[in-house]
Amino acid sequence: MDMTWYGNDARAFGEPAAGRTRARGAAVAAAVALACGPMVTAAPASAAAQESMRDCTVSDFAIVENERRAAAGTAYIEFTMTRTGEGDTPAQEPCNLYRHASLSWVDAEGERVGAWAEREGGGGSFTVDPGGTALLTVAQPNPGNYDPRVCEPAPVTGIEVSLYIAEAPVHVPTGGGDTACANPEVAVPRYTVEPHQ
Repeated sequence: MDMTWYGNDARAFGEPAAGRTRARGAAVAAAVALACGPMVTAAPASAAAQESMRDCTVSDFAIVENERRAAAGTAYIEFTMTRTGEGDTPAQEPCNLYRHASLSWVDAEGERVGAWAEREGGGGSFTVDPGGTALLTVAQPNPGNYDPRVCEPAPVTGIEVSLYIAEAPVHVPTGGGDTACANPEVAVPRYTVEPHQ
């Protein structure tokens, strides 16, 4: 939070005409400084607390397909990301989830099919508490809307997603009934990561 304090501006107190007035003005300025002090230091303290929160990793979440809908030739597949903890360790502390991910369709052998998904919406991050949820939505253009010779449609069994390039992705099944274009130049999927309202 950007807070600007004008208490040190001499014009706010007027020009001192004598020593007594000057002393009184200094006392008033000191009192105002003491009163405003906590307001000035509150923002850095809050920022420090946020910076101390660790970033979420994909292993912090159980990710399952929740629902899907279609509109304007695009399928929207929603996944619920539930903050369960890492491995066998239950989540004890909140974590900071950025709206970025590495995401792609994969086939039955775990090989990537088509293009990496592109992020939609704003950036930034939000807090996910233990047991809390976030929503991952994949927007997939219908491969049937493209020339098969260009699209090269291929069956896919789910998505692979990671939140950091360095971490191993997790496989999230979608039932095996989906198709994606193997040609990465067409029908590029898009995704959003948002708080669960």
